[in-house]
Amino acid sequence: MTRKPQDPTQPPVYGLDHSAYRCRDAEETRAFYEDVLGFPLTLALHIDRHPTTGEPVDYLHIFFDIGSGDPDNPSHIAFFEVVDRPEDDPAELFKRRWGMDLHFAMRVDGHAALHTWKQRLDDRGVSVEGPIDHGMFRSIYFHDPNGYRLEFASAEQAEKRLFEQESAGAREQMARWNAWKQSRHMVHAS
Repeated sequence: MTRKPQDPTQPPVYGLDHSAYRCRDAEETRAFYEDVLGFPLTLALHIDRHPTTGEPVDYLHIFFDIGSGDPDNPSHIAFFEVVDRPEDDPAELFKRRWGMDLHFAMRVDGHAALHTWKQRLDDRGVSVEGPIDHGMFRSIYFHDPNGYRLEFASAEQAEKRLFEQESAGAREQMARWNAWKQSRHMVHAS
């Protein structure tokens, strides 16, 4: 479903095409996303130049279909394995991420599906946190081999209604947050 733009001159956006990250090893990443999660590898491109700068760099760009449900507008998670960049620190690039710094969340169809995913991951030796009840949805969290935190989220009808109710006050909540931050800044400045 296409979101109607607020500005009628704005072309529509059809959702996530792909989100891309670096990976340590393309085969290790492929094995996790395809063999463990079941997301099919849909594209692998060996490229030898940076697409915007033309700088020589060898990398493999791989894409996995994460199942948007719309064959005309698929969604992917993608990765780059870049080789021969001595300025990169693999220990820093691929450390486990704190969930609030960076995580990738995917929607699943209801709590039963969430529990099935948890069991699937547990059976494959993947450490899983949750399910965690956020009030408006429930989630499980886990890490991929590159240290990225992933999330499967589900919501039942009552939770979806609560999300809609909370959404109605988003701008008001932003204004309260900004006022709180400003007052906190004033207290710390004095």
